[in-house]
Amino acid sequence: MIIATNIALIIIALIILIYILERDLGLFLLSFIILLQYIWMFCSILVIENGIYINEQGRNGYFVYSGFILLLFYVTSLLSLIFYKKTFGTLFKKTPSFKFKIGELKDINIASILIGTILGIAYFNLFNSPIPLFSEEVTKFNFWEHAKYPFLKSIIGNVIAFAGFGAALLYRFKKRTSIFYLTLYLGYLILMDQKFTGFLIAIYGILVALYFSSNVRVQFKLKWILNKYLITIVIALFCLVYYKYSVKEPFKYMGLTPLESVFYRAFGLQAHVFWGTTEHYIYNGTPNTWNLSELWKGMHVLMREFWPWSYEAYVSVTTRGVSWTNAYPSILLRIFPLPIALLVNMLLLSVVGFFQSLLATFIERRSFVLSIVFFQLLMWVSYAYTMAYFNKLIIPFILLFALSFFTFLINKTRKNESEN
Repeated sequence: MIIATNIALIIIALIILIYILERDLGLFLLSFIILLQYIWMFCSILVIENGIYINEQGRNGYFVYSGFILLLFYVTSLLSLIFYKKTFGTLFKKTPSFKFKIGELKDINIASILIGTILGIAYFNLFNSPIPLFSEEVTKFNFWEHAKYPFLKSIIGNVIAFAGFGAALLYRFKKRTSIFYLTLYLGYLILMDQKFTGFLIAIYGILVALYFSSNVRVQFKLKWILNKYLITIVIALFCLVYYKYSVKEPFKYMGLTPLESVFYRAFGLQAHVFWGTTEHYIYNGTPNTWNLSELWKGMHVLMREFWPWSYEAYVSVTTRGVSWTNAYPSILLRIFPLPIALLVNMLLLSVVGFFQSLLATFIERRSFVLSIVFFQLLMWVSYAYTMAYFNKLIIPFILLFALSFFTFLINKTRKNESEN
C-alpha cells in the first residue's frame, strides 16, 4: 500500500509536469533545475518510505506522508512560477534593450570572444593538471585540489554551463563558431569525466539558449519522451550502471543487490533531508524554530540536525565544502508550520521568477553578453534554493546592482552625447 501510494504521487507529479511542458515549454526550461529536483525527490521518497536504510542519518526510513507534503510544495511552487512569469514578463516589456560595444566590436562579438577565452582558460588549466578521465586518483570531485591553477575554480567550476549556453546562443548568428565552441565544451566535459549530472546541466543551458533565441516557439510533444532513440539511450545507460554495480557492489555492506543498489544510488538519498524534517516537524510534532537566520546556510543547519556521526566529522566535512543534497524546501519545515512554510516558499520564489524573466528578456532582445551573465546568475539562484544556501544570493544581487548602475551610466552618457 505504501509503494502504491507513493507511485500514485509520482504519477500525479509527472502528469502535472507534462501539462506544464505542453502549455509553457519556456517556463519548464527556465525552471528545469527546480522541477527536476522535485521529481527526483518524489522517486526518492518512494525508496525511503519503503524502509531503506539512510546511511547519512543512521536509521531506516518509514511512511510519514512526506510524499503528500512534497506534493503541496510542488504545486504551490509551480503556481508561483507561473504567476511571477506573467507579472515580471509584463514589467520587463518596457525594459530598454542594452548591448555592449567596445570600439568596432559589437555585443555578439564580445560574447563570442568571452566564451572563447573561458574555454581557452579551462583547457589551459586542464592540460596543465591531472586529467580526471585518464587519472586513477583525480576525479571530477577532487580535481580542483590537484589543479595547476585552483584559483580558477570560482570562474570555471566543474561544468562551466554558461559556456555551453553562450555557445548555443551564438548558433543562429555564428553557426560555425557556435558548433566549434560546443564541440570544445562537450570535449571538456568528457575529459573532466562528467557523467549524468554534468551533461544534464549542459543540455539544460543549450536548450534554454536555443529555445529563447529562436523566432519560432517550439511546442512540446509527448512523442519526444517515447522516442525510440531516447529509450534506447536510457536502457543502455541503465545496463552500463547495472554492470558496474554488479562488478563492484558498492552497497553490499548494506545488504543490497546490484539492482537495488542502482535505485538506491539514483533515488535513495535525494529526499532524505525532506523526509527527515517531515518526520520531525509534522509527523512527530516537534516545535518549529521560527529562526529566520537558519535560511542563511540551511543545508548546514539540517546536516547538523540529522548528522549521525561525531561533531568533529561534521565540522571537517562542511569546512571542506562537502554537503548533502536538496535542503530546500526542507529548511522551511524546520522553521515554520506547514501552512506558513508554503506561503514563505511562494514569496521566496519571486527571486527565481525575477531572474528567469530578466534572462528570457535579454535573450529575446539579443543582448548576448547580458544573457550569458544572467544565465549564470540564474544558475546560482537556482542552486541557492535547491541546496538552501541563501547566503549565495548575495553575489547575484550585487552583480545585478552593479550591472544596473553600469547600464544607467552608459545610457545617461549616450543620452548626453546625442543631445550635444
